[in-house]
Amino acid sequence: MENIKKIFWNKAMFWGFIIALVSMIATTIFYATDNFFHGSKQWVEIGIYLLGIILCALAFKSAVAEDTPFPYGKALGLGVATMLFASIILAVFTFIFNSYIDPGLIDESIAVTEEKLLDAGLSDDMIEQQMQFQRKLMTPAIMSVTQVVNGVFFGLIISLITSIFMKKKSAEGFDEAMKEIDDEE
Repeated sequence: MENIKKIFWNKAMFWGFIIALVSMIATTIFYATDNFFHGSKQWVEIGIYLLGIILCALAFKSAVAEDTPFPYGKALGLGVATMLFASIILAVFTFIFNSYIDPGLIDESIAVTEEKLLDAGLSDDMIEQQMQFQRKLMTPAIMSVTQVVNGVFFGLIISLITSIFMKKKSAEGFDEAMKEIDDEE
């Protein structure tokens, strides 16, 4: 049992690192091509998270004995733990990126948000209130904490779905289910 826990945390950390590394590369490519605020960036990140969680679950299943059950709860926990590790690494990257590499990116983000609010037809007073609020929240430290929360949230949502397909019941699952039915009669 202790060995399975070691494998669980080993796979979660390893694949969390891989997810974070690939996400950082993708972010750097979007930044270098001047598409940092393009909507497809978010879809690429979600795709990276999805693929990473699936590969992590497959790696865990192949590392344990064939007859070891991989229930829904463990599959869900593995996905969330993986994204927790990935999000912590990405939070450090976000902090460094927005503090040292391009501190002006925050101002660009605020300008993009303001433009979207103008396009939405909001009043000038509402836009000004929203921009004051955005300026308070758009600091490297708060953005890093938000990265962790969002990463774990996306990990939870993705894991809720993928765990349905990745779970593995014990070989006696059918017999146990039938035994429960027989006991009721």
